[in-house]
Amino acid sequence: MTSTHQPRVKITPKTSLKPLCLLCGLAITAPAFSAKQTAKTQKDETLMVTARKVKEDALKVPVSMTLFDRQMLDDRRIDDVEHLLRAMPNISFSSLGDRRSTYLSIRGVGPMAQPMGFDDTSVVTYIDGVPQPSFGSDLRFLNVERIEVLRGPQGTVFGRNAQAGAINITTRQPSDSFEGMLRAEAGLNSESENVGQLSVSGPLIEDRLGGRFSAAYSNLGPDVDNKSSGGKLGKVETGVFRGSLMYTPSASTRFVLTGNYERDNNTPSNFLLKNGPSFPAVQIDPKGWVNRQLSGLSLTANHEFERLQFTSVSAVNRYNFKNLTNNSEALTFSKMFSMPASSFIPATDWSTYDESQNSLYQELRLSSLDNADRVWVGGVNYLHNSYKLTTNYDSAFFSSTNGTRNGDHDTNSYAAFGEMTVPLYGNDRLKGTLGGSYTHDRKTYDSKYRSNGFPGTVAKFDQSGVLSDDMLTGRAALSYELTDNNSIYTSVSRGAKSGGFPNFTNNAPSGRKDTPYKDSTSWSYEVGSKNRFLNGRSALNAALFCNTVKDENLFALDSASFTFVPKPIDTHNYGVELEGSYQLADSWTLSGGLGYTHAELRNVSEDVAASSGARNGNFVPAVPKFNTNLTLQYYAAADWLGLPDTNIFALAQHQYVGSREADVGSHFKLDAYQLFNAKAGLEFSSFDLYLFGQNLTNERPQYIGLYYGPQSTAITVGHGRVLGVGTQIRF
Repeated sequence: MTSTHQPRVKITPKTSLKPLCLLCGLAITAPAFSAKQTAKTQKDETLMVTARKVKEDALKVPVSMTLFDRQMLDDRRIDDVEHLLRAMPNISFSSLGDRRSTYLSIRGVGPMAQPMGFDDTSVVTYIDGVPQPSFGSDLRFLNVERIEVLRGPQGTVFGRNAQAGAINITTRQPSDSFEGMLRAEAGLNSESENVGQLSVSGPLIEDRLGGRFSAAYSNLGPDVDNKSSGGKLGKVETGVFRGSLMYTPSASTRFVLTGNYERDNNTPSNFLLKNGPSFPAVQIDPKGWVNRQLSGLSLTANHEFERLQFTSVSAVNRYNFKNLTNNSEALTFSKMFSMPASSFIPATDWSTYDESQNSLYQELRLSSLDNADRVWVGGVNYLHNSYKLTTNYDSAFFSSTNGTRNGDHDTNSYAAFGEMTVPLYGNDRLKGTLGGSYTHDRKTYDSKYRSNGFPGTVAKFDQSGVLSDDMLTGRAALSYELTDNNSIYTSVSRGAKSGGFPNFTNNAPSGRKDTPYKDSTSWSYEVGSKNRFLNGRSALNAALFCNTVKDENLFALDSASFTFVPKPIDTHNYGVELEGSYQLADSWTLSGGLGYTHAELRNVSEDVAASSGARNGNFVPAVPKFNTNLTLQYYAAADWLGLPDTNIFALAQHQYVGSREADVGSHFKLDAYQLFNAKAGLEFSSFDLYLFGQNLTNERPQYIGLYYGPQSTAITVGHGRVLGVGTQIRF
């Protein structure tokens, strides 16, 4: 389901009030009218998507998706993945707050607790067609033109086998004329966010070479009390850069070179005692810290022939992560061991991570021309991942974590894919889609363990292995255009993600090998409808779905070997998505969405049940049954305020996420939460002034839960209230 959106219309006393549709994620892109474009056809005015690697009207794509364009992202202050996912139905995530350990699921399909390996492909994030590292997907947006969130398996036309869905991010290209933007925001207290952003774009060589360069800095204040020395926790400091050059030697040929860099420094609170004193609060010494760096370089070449186009995407990505984690939060451990909190100050259980990942990606494809009546794409791609992890654990309690581990993992993935949509029985309104993909993955690993002398651990233990997977995925769909603005579709998709070797070797301290985890497969069935009404003033979109997943993996204690091994669990999920919008009046628009997902465990083995408490019929953890979002927006001329040539804008938003199971054993629930957001300001000819508030009621969203015992349940929490004032200057 994509969005209906109409760009802002500059309103002055000399013109009549024009309609505004700045909408949240919706399933169809409605006509976009502006004062300068009233004569364009609906086809030209419709925002295009690239869900199938060619530009086309979202109404014609038999895939459930949610679309955000840059105006919508700006209006809602959606600057990162966390704020994006709450604005659409049936997308959920778990987070430790370190920007690395953010795990996504769509329609209940995704990791059970955390990914087994570094290259989990439950939900894959793409930037300009390039798959991003799994641990680098929780990123800050910069220079984004459009974001498409695609539900259901997307391995047919995307390079990685995205079993649950994909986040497809398209960045802004260099402009034909010079333009610039300066954004500055100041938090109204120490727990809010300060933001600075600069973007410039324009031609470097007329009609041949253009450039766009952007940089941003943000500082989100800490807001979790630390009862030990060290102040509050939860600070997130991020710097981002993105630059691109576009060379067009002819009207049919284009080369785009893009480079990006992001650096995060934060002090996550990690797990804290649920319903503890002075919640949310921790008691740790020393406090933890995180440093994460992401960088990438890509070259996209495109040439249009008379009846088709050729595209090459070449890219390298690098990810680095270092941290110190205090695992013995005193308030939680005092409950777990029935000891005074002072017994765990300073830390009795701590760890460090030093990990890196280097990726090389190459894709070659042929496809139909953009917006063609017959849509097709076919190609090949190659991905190489090299991942290294060094961990150092020191625990006074748990032998299985103690010691130093060094792991080297390599993945080589080869894929061929193709998909075609054609009219059936000579009827241009009835179309059939058929596509498939073949992927071969080869993975190797080499791991070394060295003990720190903790009783019961071996002095050293080395292990290595090789694993290969062959996967066939695909999609078949039927769609029928009832009118130019209404369509129905049905589809069936085959999804998969490969097996591999766990990042963390649980059994090495006991001198036993760790077992690889299995590949996972799924079938997804969907029926949907996409609709535009009232000449683009309204939209209503719906989808029904059912998923069966075989061999999702979870670490469990094996009763025969008494080692922790990956154990498969099947799941069965079904649900519905509704998204819509309605222009209430010339200056008022209401939009929103609702998602319902029933996701339960199937075929739980005795070992999994004994070690985790999982049972057949338990709900899949971290997946809410219901989530909703509702946005009311106002945009009009401000002459009634005595401000000629000025517009006034305002937004009020409500987001709800239902309760979720904390683990497969259903030991306790993560609480439901609701967020209220608002933004209001004035738009002048060359700059905006505004006030904003996010999470106005200061809710503390709960993301991940750990069950230590009836009196000791720990959770991670999201940030509280953020208030600020901002400006955007256009030049």
